[in-house]
Amino acid sequence: MSAAVLLCAAGCARGGHQALTVHRGTFTDRFLLTGRLEAEKSEDIIVPSLPQWRTQITWMIRDGSRVHKGEKILELDYTSLASNLEEKKLAATQAAGDLAQQEALNAARSDELKLALEQARSAYEKARIDASIPRQLFSRKDYEDRQLALDAARTAYDKAREDVKAFEVSGRADLEIKRLALDKARREAASAEDALKKMVAYAPRDGIVEIAEHPWEGRKLQVGDTVFVGWTVMSIPDLSTMLVDARLSDVDQGRIQPGMKALCTLDAFPDLAIHGYVAAVSSVAKEIPKSPARRAFDVRIALDRSYPDKMRSGMSVRVSVLTRRMKDVLIAPRTGLDLSVNPPVARLSGGRTVKIRIGPCSPLECVVSAGLKAGQRLEAPEAHHG
Repeated sequence: MSAAVLLCAAGCARGGHQALTVHRGTFTDRFLLTGRLEAEKSEDIIVPSLPQWRTQITWMIRDGSRVHKGEKILELDYTSLASNLEEKKLAATQAAGDLAQQEALNAARSDELKLALEQARSAYEKARIDASIPRQLFSRKDYEDRQLALDAARTAYDKAREDVKAFEVSGRADLEIKRLALDKARREAASAEDALKKMVAYAPRDGIVEIAEHPWEGRKLQVGDTVFVGWTVMSIPDLSTMLVDARLSDVDQGRIQPGMKALCTLDAFPDLAIHGYVAAVSSVAKEIPKSPARRAFDVRIALDRSYPDKMRSGMSVRVSVLTRRMKDVLIAPRTGLDLSVNPPVARLSGGRTVKIRIGPCSPLECVVSAGLKAGQRLEAPEAHHG
């Protein structure tokens, strides 16, 4: 039985006044929220990574348009990016030329050092042979000159070998520096080219396009707007899995808990009632945009089913959350009670009042635990002034 049902005993109230009847039934209390539809999953179109971090929208499809996969839906200003790409390509070409030049220089220097090493080796072998001739076949001076020549040739040979080894290390380092420079230039060129391709966006799947709101102007994005890297410009939501995002004022903290049943009504389709439940309530209240003095908890309502032909992200929704349900209790219409006194009293038909003890109340009814019986009739305040 709904909390809004009031049983009236027509013609039974004295003087023709309307009577309100106390009855047994199921007491329900609901808490009302307002929210908006959101898609649980969606394909977002965002501004890609750009060297200058921002660009402008030069063309976009109309909000709410139905599109097919692969259809163009967005175009961003790519003028500066195209110019930047040419610079990156030129830098990559220059880096490739520098690497080729370094490789040629290294090859020539390597050949030069290897030739000098071979010459030093030959000179050392000749000096070694000359110095190995028995001493008695030469004068003392000639013999000593040959030994000195051998030492000099050995030193030159050792130096030539060290020069070759040193160049192998330094040459590889020079080449590695040029290769790294080339790799970096090519990556930057590829990144710029990839970003240029992303300046025109195509629908990732069939669906309905929803244009995103401007972060601080409170309106939909439009052609000519400046947008920044990472901004969501539009999305294609999955309308088969919708949910409701609502807010609970911090003054009502604890009134709503996860798991409570909810009944959702779209403002655009008031005859369509959708059952669901409270899926989550945030643990911390946040400031409400444009109302920094107010704070609220985020509430997420899961829906039992979605209606893709009617539902759109952003639609306003009225949510009635079932916070309490008590079966087979005595219920009295709240208008027949005076709750301003302690203990509260009920105004019986005929003008008499009785003290009562009440339990939980909804905006229209109260559970009565003592003082009244089922079938008794109460009068509204105006019945005493007619």
